[in-house]
Amino acid sequence: YLRFGNYELHPSSKEILNIKTGAVEKLTEREVSIIQYLYKAQNKPISKTELLQNVWEYNADVSTHTIETHIYRLRKKVEKDDMETPLIAAEDGGYKLVR
Repeated sequence: YLRFGNYELHPSSKEILNIKTGAVEKLTEREVSIIQYLYKAQNKPISKTELLQNVWEYNADVSTHTIETHIYRLRKKVEKDDMETPLIAAEDGGYKLVR
């Protein structure tokens, strides 16, 4: 599993645990991939273009709201019971995990 901030991601079961509240949420394969990619970046903001290229394998020229939609849904799902513990932060035109 991957541990960051108040969360533990269990990729094989596609679940994320909020350590503080004990809440467990099921994730989609793509949501797990987003978190894993941001985790590997080690606190460096990742641009939307980089996420599209590496998580979705889209061409850099593609204009889409896919990233924003997935990040929004992921935040709503995971942060719904604990708004004080954010999962993903928007920073410098990209996203990073809150550690």
